[in-house]
Amino acid sequence: MVFMNVEEFVNKQCEEIKHIVGNEKALIAVSGGVDSTACAVLTHKAIGDRLQCVFIDTGFMRLNEPEKVKEYYDEIKLPFKIVDASKRFIDAQKGLVDAEDKRKIFRQTFYDVLSESAKKEGFKFLVQGTIAPDWIETKGGIKTQHNVLSQIGINPVKKFGFNVIEPLVNLYKDQVREVAIFLGIKFDISKRQPFPGPGLLVRIIGEINNKKLDLEKKATKIVEENLQGSQYFAAIIDDEGEECKHNIIELTSDFFGIEPNQVKVKVLKNQVTGVKGDLRAYKKIALVTIRLDSDLFKPTIEKLVQLQVDIISNNPDFTRVAYNITKKSRKEKYIILARSITTRDYMSAKVTEIPWDNLEKTAENIMKECKNVSEVYYDVTPKPPATVEYE
Repeated sequence: MVFMNVEEFVNKQCEEIKHIVGNEKALIAVSGGVDSTACAVLTHKAIGDRLQCVFIDTGFMRLNEPEKVKEYYDEIKLPFKIVDASKRFIDAQKGLVDAEDKRKIFRQTFYDVLSESAKKEGFKFLVQGTIAPDWIETKGGIKTQHNVLSQIGINPVKKFGFNVIEPLVNLYKDQVREVAIFLGIKFDISKRQPFPGPGLLVRIIGEINNKKLDLEKKATKIVEENLQGSQYFAAIIDDEGEECKHNIIELTSDFFGIEPNQVKVKVLKNQVTGVKGDLRAYKKIALVTIRLDSDLFKPTIEKLVQLQVDIISNNPDFTRVAYNITKKSRKEKYIILARSITTRDYMSAKVTEIPWDNLEKTAENIMKECKNVSEVYYDVTPKPPATVEYE
């Protein structure tokens, strides 16, 4: 990380915000994460109560998230309100399958809602917590971040009716955390794991429906209670695909020195987002199961990551590998993918070494609480070749 004088940065941004906003009011969309919260506290320091914080409930939030965020913003005495647009967001996603289509429609809906709020209450400025990885990944074609506009040629004044101010736009996540700590933001927020702007939308692979959303919320809560890392979460994908005779079986059996009939590989219909070189790759995910004498084989995560390298290097149409952590599978409609990564700047990430006891407990709890789930897998793909999120 490039050295940054945090106090100097904060003072400079406060002066710049004051200069740009003048005597007008500004709106900021907050999520409760470190980026938007640091941005809100910084802007409030600059212009006081002429800032209005708005939490847009998209329906893709974690369980009880709006209430928790409101409680914290009330505690730090920032002007705050919730706009419930959940039905509008969910309806806008009907019929969409492609990850980029879903992200772009989310962005359009998000800014339409913000634009309506801004016009209704006379806000000419929108402040947002865009950081460097957001616009780098969007401009690079890896994935569309919902809070990137001018960097890809969208004029926010012309399209939505407000000017955009982005005080953190050249910072990386670790630098944002430094700013948050300097501003006195409590540890729970300053060190909180990131949550994507589109929320659980990017963790529901394929077409969205209310059942998948409900299961995803339950699985997310369980994963967040049991795992750890820089970022850790659950995703849900349709159990539509086939167990197949694939070279992955041979690669796996050779790697571990076991019989091919002890390995099963499932390739799903829905694809997931990864990175090939500097470009987005929307490709297959391999789900690997090894059972020895009916018991689940429990190699180290390090070994599974090494196996993942062999699989993907020999199969360019795959971008991820996940390993079965379910003691007893069943035939249902959906599969849960548990993911945990460790990173400094989110431009690259390692798979977190989670103890098997934790993985098994996580899978057992998910299978107990989520009746329509057939199996739970642990994603053993670093970034690259995977992105952190699935869509």
